[in-house]
Amino acid sequence: MTIQLFPHRPVTRGVIAATLGLAIGGLSGCASLLNDDTQELHVRVICSGKAVVAYCRAENSKGTWTFNSPGKVVVAGDNRGLDITCKTQFSQPLTVTAPALPSWEMAGNILTGGLIGSAVDLYNKKGLRYPDNIDISHSLCK
Repeated sequence: MTIQLFPHRPVTRGVIAATLGLAIGGLSGCASLLNDDTQELHVRVICSGKAVVAYCRAENSKGTWTFNSPGKVVVAGDNRGLDITCKTQFSQPLTVTAPALPSWEMAGNILTGGLIGSAVDLYNKKGLRYPDNIDISHSLCK
């Protein structure tokens, strides 16, 4: 007579594997679930070491936004850089590009093996974020 101590062991392993698969699948695409479509940025134009008032325009493939600096602007997320053009009273317009960098959520996807989730984040344009604080040094202002 044979006695099995764990007759349901194959089922238990299957349940654990399925649960683990669902957990990993649920974590993939985290940035797509956690990040908003928009992002608030704080922009300052620095002239001779001081923040100065400037009229600015931010632009990416999702739209164009005008604002005064120092100040805040809410922009739509994109995988491309954000062009910011600012004009002070004492200078010509200056354009800089803020890079779209991987978000913490997307970095988590890469570390947990969620390459598919990372691809989803890039496709949804939520995996990359602009820096929250942007200081533009304008060396030509007087």
